Amino acid sequence: MMTDLCRLAYRYGSDKCPIMLHHYTPVYYNLFKDKRKTVKKVLEIGVGGPQDMSHCANYTRGASLYMWRDFFPKAQIYALDIVPELIFKDERIVTFLGDQTKTTDLKKLIKKIGKDIDLVIDDGSHKAEDQIFTCLTLMPLLNKEVIYAIEDIVDLNSIMQKLSKYDCQYERFRPKGGFSDRLVIVRNK
Repeated sequence: MMTDLCRLAYRYGSDKCPIMLHHYTPVYYNLFKDKRKTVKKVLEIGVGGPQDMSHCANYTRGASLYMWRDFFPKAQIYALDIVPELIFKDERIVTFLGDQTKTTDLKKLIKKIGKDIDLVIDDGSHKAEDQIFTCLTLMPLLNKEVIYAIEDIVDLNSIMQKLSKYDCQYERFRPKGGFSDRLVIVRNK
């Protein structure tokens, strides 16, 4: 299914859409199609650089950040990345230098941008221990209504077990190109 979000992902070269690689944009579209104008803040862990996205034609640095900005017309888009060269600002996009495995960096980030985030996407290191740590650190700091997505799941059992106090929805798709095309949506119970 080619949604508006899929088209935006393709436009900027994000691998979140099925045409490029992953099947995440149809899931996100179904979650947010009726909330596009009410989402105010999005946080993505991982900006993504050209070296990571060589499999995507027409890739733009921060492709998914631009995708989110265009999909949510009233939202401020934030991102955290460990690579200094990927940090930038643009219209309604602000990125911060920081490490998703450091409590101080995550707490400092939330203090700067506020806890009223509607959507968090972890597309950072793709390591289960980092994904679990980041989620367990951020979720208590955020509003109860937040939707937290963890992309590119490698160790599903660990994630589901360690995040069992949350409502976790697992999405698995047919893998392409050897990548793990799995997504977990985390909500407060």
